[in-house]
Amino acid sequence: MARNLLKYGSRLFTSSDDSGVMKHVEESHKPDGRSFDVKPVLAVVEQIFDLTAPASITTRIVPAAEDVTDVSTGVDALDSLGCTIHKIACEITCRCSGNGDGHETTMVLLKGPLSHYEWDAKAVLVLAAFAMTYGEFWLTSQLHAVNNPLAKSVAVLKQLPELLEHVDALKPRFDALNNLFAELLALTRCIIEFSEMPKDYISMDTPTLKIAQAYIPTAVYWIVKSVITSSSQVIGLICMGHEYLTSASEAWELSNLAHKVKNIHDHLRNLLKKCLDLIDEKRQEESYHLLDRTFQTPHLDNMRLLRLMFPSQDDCPLILRHPSKKVNIDVLHRKMLVLLISDLQIKQEELSFLEKIYGDTHSHGYVPAYELVWVPIVDHVVPQSSITKPGAIKLTSDEDKVLLALAAKMPWYTTYPHPHHNSAFIRYIKKEWHFIKNKPILVVLDAQGKLANRNALYMVYIWATVAFPFYSSREETLWKAETWKFELVVGYLDNKLSRSISEGKLVCLYGGESIDWIRYFTKEMEKIMKAASINVEMVYVGKNHPNIPVNKNIETIKKEKLSRTWDFDTIWLFWTRLESMMHSKMQSDRSTETDQILQEVITLLTYGNSNYGWAMVSKGSLEMVKAEGKVLINLLDNFDSWKDKIGTDGFGKAFQSGLVPLQSADHCVRLVLPSTSPVHKVSCPECRKIMERYLLFQCCDTQDDSSGPEEDAAATAVAGVPTAAATQVATLPSTVPAQVVAASPPSAGVVTAQATAASPAGAATLPSTVPAQATVVSPPSAGVVAAQATDASPAGAGQFVVDLFAKSQPRRP
Repeated sequence: MARNLLKYGSRLFTSSDDSGVMKHVEESHKPDGRSFDVKPVLAVVEQIFDLTAPASITTRIVPAAEDVTDVSTGVDALDSLGCTIHKIACEITCRCSGNGDGHETTMVLLKGPLSHYEWDAKAVLVLAAFAMTYGEFWLTSQLHAVNNPLAKSVAVLKQLPELLEHVDALKPRFDALNNLFAELLALTRCIIEFSEMPKDYISMDTPTLKIAQAYIPTAVYWIVKSVITSSSQVIGLICMGHEYLTSASEAWELSNLAHKVKNIHDHLRNLLKKCLDLIDEKRQEESYHLLDRTFQTPHLDNMRLLRLMFPSQDDCPLILRHPSKKVNIDVLHRKMLVLLISDLQIKQEELSFLEKIYGDTHSHGYVPAYELVWVPIVDHVVPQSSITKPGAIKLTSDEDKVLLALAAKMPWYTTYPHPHHNSAFIRYIKKEWHFIKNKPILVVLDAQGKLANRNALYMVYIWATVAFPFYSSREETLWKAETWKFELVVGYLDNKLSRSISEGKLVCLYGGESIDWIRYFTKEMEKIMKAASINVEMVYVGKNHPNIPVNKNIETIKKEKLSRTWDFDTIWLFWTRLESMMHSKMQSDRSTETDQILQEVITLLTYGNSNYGWAMVSKGSLEMVKAEGKVLINLLDNFDSWKDKIGTDGFGKAFQSGLVPLQSADHCVRLVLPSTSPVHKVSCPECRKIMERYLLFQCCDTQDDSSGPEEDAAATAVAGVPTAAATQVATLPSTVPAQVVAASPPSAGVVTAQATAASPAGAATLPSTVPAQATVVSPPSAGVVAAQATDASPAGAGQFVVDLFAKSQPRRP
């Protein structure tokens, strides 16, 4: 008998799950409608396996009742299943104690007590039968270990004292059993998930589901077969002698079986994931259309819409600064709602500005009352892990930390935890409200949930609190009242400057990145103003998208008292306002052909992209004259040619008349916008032609400049950046593949490469014979080169035109 039991497990692997065997398995399946809730029963089984997985037999401590989760709730079905489970357990014990065959026993169970149940119920019932037997075995062992008299007597009959003497030898066996149990439970849970799939979202004719359903009988067969193998091993511990206890082949057998079950589970899990993705896609499509219909339908209040946007099990999808401060969605009931929608890379300058607007409107009791809610957006969307929940966006731990750190700085509400965001709402935000990465938007909904403005951020930047209540209609009203004047350019940024204009004083805004140009321009202006006996208020406004060199310029201007200067945040806001004016006008379908404000704003933005320099002189609201850096330097150098007109025409008109002979029809205008900008078509402010689009790749790595400002022949770029600031720029036509980028050694200074020749295919490329790293032809200390491809020979060799600019204080830049 011992020899037969020893060979019993080995024979489990001789009967293959080929088509013939599986045909018999499928023929045994004769469900008659019997059903029960499998999940509570499986929970009991899982707990038994958990409590019977000791590190060693003799040291196992029976846990206190309060330390174990009560899984008895919801298992009323056991009242009717007890007899079935007991019958299955007895069948297994009887056949495993004799000279039975594993496949034969498996088929007996499938054709007998399991035949009338569904596949998931078959798996749960056979696991429950084994758990009951295995639990009794361990219960006796545990009580025996604490000297329970009854347990000791039963243990003697089961020969447990002899078994306990071989604890170390049995550990690999029980480890293998535990691993097999884990795989069996995982596979069973997977089968249950298939049985719970909502038929409204996936058809039984779906190819992936059909494949899975055809494979589930194989999975159940191996679950039953694995239970029989495990039972034979446990019974062998009682019935067999020292030879069986110390055998290592049984652990190896169980490990192989666990590997087999794992492979089956992996295959089914992969099919399950595909099915869940299909279900999730259909659910999100349904949720999206429901959300869209709800937005289009008038409502008495906004609560239905809010619950669709921010689904939450406890109606608390909001927090205030900290996750512990959960807020009920009722705080938004019948209130105007402003949604700040952004990714996690929102700038601190943007948050600081919005915080001031939020504080001003709330502290002064603006009506109607409104609430601001931050809706953070992340890129990756993970399909739902449970078919009973909507699709969700899940964060990594690092992203969660960033989100909470940002939320802690905000005085308004944040939607959290983020996985509760319905991905249909995220899709709606991107499709209907045109949200794109790195470009925050402010969506305004009125108290009934009706869309009042798809993006109010532009108008808030332009007019600040004057834009309240941030409706699109308010934006149109404000634009109708505006004309191109100095007050629009400066806005609320500098009250002192606005007063100077209202008093008719002469003011000059100037910008750029080259400190040499700045020094020369300010000092020459000072000489001219002194010669003309005119006072001028000069203010440095940096450049568009200010960087570290602009910060250094601010410090230098203050230190050398060249002029007044705005701080970095004000400079950033100045250029952001101008960009917002452009976007606001363009989203209203305004054209540079007819809209003067748009024309002038684009001109200033092109100046702001120039590293060299520019200036705008104004006396009064409407008298504004502007020019770019090189023209201005020529104008100042030729002061004698127009100085006599100052007395008769005034400085502004004299300034303008001096510019006329210096202006040329030749021009090269650049407007650099973020890649996330929605603007795709811009007319040139000079000639009104549609500007060509290029891809700009730029990398700026600014370090401290070790050379002194007075050092002769120190290098200065065309862009005006010291050579210590390594800036690499490659400008290519938009038709060129993004990976084609010219590069230069960081230590070489600033290189701008622009391809202008077009190939027959219409895509311009840099000459293939010119290595990208060879565009700098002078040592770093000699200056900085701007390289431009201006011609392309049939062989593609091309020609590079090189201009070299060197700095030597105090010479003209």
